[in-house]
Amino acid sequence: MLAISSNLSKMIIFIFAIIIIVVLCVITYLYLYKDESLVSKHYINYMAIPENDGVFTWLPDFFPHVAVDISIYTNVEDDYFFSYFSLTNDDGVGLRKH
Repeated sequence: MLAISSNLSKMIIFIFAIIIIVVLCVITYLYLYKDESLVSKHYINYMAIPENDGVFTWLPDFFPHVAVDISIYTNVEDDYFFSYFSLTNDDGVGLRKH
């Protein structure tokens, strides 16, 4: 009886070890995974965006020309666009009207 109990406990420990290893592998993969198709670009202001860069095709018509500290993230394959930018208090009034 003692031999069966010992083998059972070894098997349970082995199964838990395998589960822990699999979980750690999945967590490591998710942590190290990087979306290679995501392109990020950063500009000091609107005038710093090159005309031939293609960024203007992603920007809406009402994008503020006085924007500063602009970060643009695009993924053409997933048709994804996201932008961060800053405005002064005076410049933000015009954007709220749109």
